[in-house]
Amino acid sequence: MHTSKRLKSSDFQYRIHDKGKSDSADFSDFCMNYHELDRIGVVSPRIGDGVRHTSYALLSLTTAFYDVLRARTSDFFDYPQHFAFIETDNEIDKALVGATWGNLDVWPDSNWIAAPRTMPQIIKQVFDYQINRLFWPQDFKSASDEQRLPAYMFRILSNRLKAVYYYNTTHPNIEIHATQQVETVVAQSIAQLPEGEAQSQPHALNQSGEEGFPYLQLYRKVEGSDFLKNMERFFER
Repeated sequence: MHTSKRLKSSDFQYRIHDKGKSDSADFSDFCMNYHELDRIGVVSPRIGDGVRHTSYALLSLTTAFYDVLRARTSDFFDYPQHFAFIETDNEIDKALVGATWGNLDVWPDSNWIAAPRTMPQIIKQVFDYQINRLFWPQDFKSASDEQRLPAYMFRILSNRLKAVYYYNTTHPNIEIHATQQVETVVAQSIAQLPEGEAQSQPHALNQSGEEGFPYLQLYRKVEGSDFLKNMERFFER
């Protein structure tokens, strides 16, 4: 909950790409119909993937959550319903995940989920955890696509899944610009990643051009229904 004292909504700016143009936007353009009880899921093939590539978005959502609580009372103790689905063949390394994801206020440890390496099983976890907004790596590679999920899951997810944000994408339509204060929080998480993960890819674009917001991450937002259309092959007819 430490970010509630370190970050504020004015630490983030947004831009939308549409038909070759880039226009200023606000939080509602990034996250339409936000509710503080939204359940946010991040699929992370390695511990560091989601930390490096979704951190600005996660922290902007976390700040929105605390803004709602601050409007109600100055005395609160709560965390947003954010979940990290980390692909692993073993148990979650709680010390490592706590130092990285926990630093981004993805907490308590019940929100750190050991995920399988197949798309159908991860989609099932998204269903089981009732995720409303999902961050998904553009270059996801499934170990197996053979399993089929029940048709009812598709129908329920069609109503439940508000939006999907592809990260580490080559076709972004949303920019999130961040202040040095945001980057400082993120850098603390990245510094705790295993050797090789922290520096495997840049986690942000420096010097974004927005005065006071020198850091930038890119995402591709699609409707939940569009994401599910691409996943129809994993569901029974």
